[in-house]
This record gives sequence, structure tokens and C-alpha cells, in this order.
Amino acid sequence: MRKHFPIWLLVLCLLAACDQQTTVCLQTEAVRCRVVFSCDSLVQTADTAYIGTFTVVDSLTVQGLGSDSVLYANSKAVSSISLPLRKDTVATAFCLRLNDATDTLTIRHTNNEYYVSLACGCFVFHQVDTALSRTGLVQKVEVLNTAVENVEQDNLRLYVHFR
Repeated sequence: MRKHFPIWLLVLCLLAACDQQTTVCLQTEAVRCRVVFSCDSLVQTADTAYIGTFTVVDSLTVQGLGSDSVLYANSKAVSSISLPLRKDTVATAFCLRLNDATDTLTIRHTNNEYYVSLACGCFVFHQVDTALSRTGLVQKVEVLNTAVENVEQDNLRLYVHFR
């Protein structure tokens, strides 16, 4: 027994070193593209009319194309939205409906898998290449930050014009 003691001690030390990761993942799993608005609208006063610029929109409905789920349903006083980008393709499209006007926002992106830990698993971060709209509701799409990660940051600005 004494001659096997160093081997048993070595095995016991190795088993103690194999600690299973039971830690809780402290990172948030929400990886979303944040879109902010800049809107021009015709403002009518008692004696004049002018174009006013606002950062809040009303009656916004957003749905992912190719999906049944509605992300925002007739939302009021919206200044920003958070959109999930697809992990299985390099382009994600959304149908935006503001009042009676409809537009399609297409975001082209690169997907990057990032392994965090055994407890957290793998995240898919995105790199925005381009973003464009199809009809005239969204006049311009500006890319503010190309990195779409699990932190709160503005990625796109939509310049919307409606009357």
C-alpha cells in the first residue's frame, strides 16, 4: 500500500483540479441591432406650416420578413428599436409600418461566433456591412456603429419622412 501511495496522491490531486464550471454566466445573451430614428414631419400651426425634426415616432409596427412574429405592434412614442439579426444568413430584412406607410429595411451583416465559457456558451456577434430601405418612407439609413454585440449602443439611424 505504501508503494502505491504517491500514485493515489497524484490521482487525487488531478481529480481535485478538474473543477466543473458551475459559475453563472454574467453576460447578457441579447445581441440586437439598435436602430434610432430621426424624423421630418410637416407641422401645422395656426398661421404657418414648417418641417419639424423629431426623434420619436408613433404607430410603429415591425415584423421580420420570413417570420410570423411581430417585434413591435403599433408601438407609441418610440425613439429606438432593437432588432435581432439572423445567425444563419448574411442578410436580415424587416417590414416597417409607420401609420399607413410601409418600408422594408434590409441589413447585410457578417456573423462572428464568439465562445465565452462553458457556462455562457457561444454568442453570435454581427458586423453590419450595409443597410438599405426599399421604398420612400425611410429616406436614408446611416450606419453609426458596425459592431452589433451584447452591449447597449446605437448601430443604425433611420431618417424617416412622412406627412
